[in-house]
Amino acid sequence: TGGGAAEVARGSIIEIQTVPEFEAWAAGAALLAQREGLAVPRDYLVVSLGTGTSILRVREDHPAVRVGGTALGGGTLLGLGRLLLGVEEFRQIVALAADGDRRRGDLLVGDVYASGAPPLAAELNASSFAKLESRDPADLAHALCGLIGENIALMAAQLGRQLEIDTVLYCGSTLDRNEPLRRIVVGTAQLVGLEAHVVEAGAYAGAMGALSMARP
Repeated sequence: TGGGAAEVARGSIIEIQTVPEFEAWAAGAALLAQREGLAVPRDYLVVSLGTGTSILRVREDHPAVRVGGTALGGGTLLGLGRLLLGVEEFRQIVALAADGDRRRGDLLVGDVYASGAPPLAAELNASSFAKLESRDPADLAHALCGLIGENIALMAAQLGRQLEIDTVLYCGSTLDRNEPLRRIVVGTAQLVGLEAHVVEAGAYAGAMGALSMARP
């Protein structure tokens, strides 16, 4: 399933079955959540955070539907990491972010309202990269995770409100062993009232779903 499925099937000497990507992601996310003991309601969102991001609505007895998405994702983190940090490897960017503090790069609500009572919580991000008090690569890497994770989580929250859904499952390879980004997407979603979970093996949701949908 996915962007490379047709290429794999082309010219193969063994039978190759292809299945729709979004259906595979939804099926795989449900299977992995069940295996990990995560209870999900009859209606929830699955965020597939890969190179870019898709947000799926998954309802019992209904086909999965892509209800939103963004070009922000792991590709963004890798590309901007190369540009701003001079780091080529994804794992290096994640390791840097784990040691950084985005509050030294991002402008917080408390910074804007330094001399008065803020209308929002002072620790909330007002503008990504707008402070740049630090240019330490670790702080910049963490701010990159914030830029990507916050916007994805807020988009999911907005869709959740519109669809009257209060649970989101995060999957995708960008979250694999990426604790800084995991904390940001879950924390942001919880801040705006969503119940949020990262599926531990979520990088394999598409593969698991494709396997479950394959013809015997």
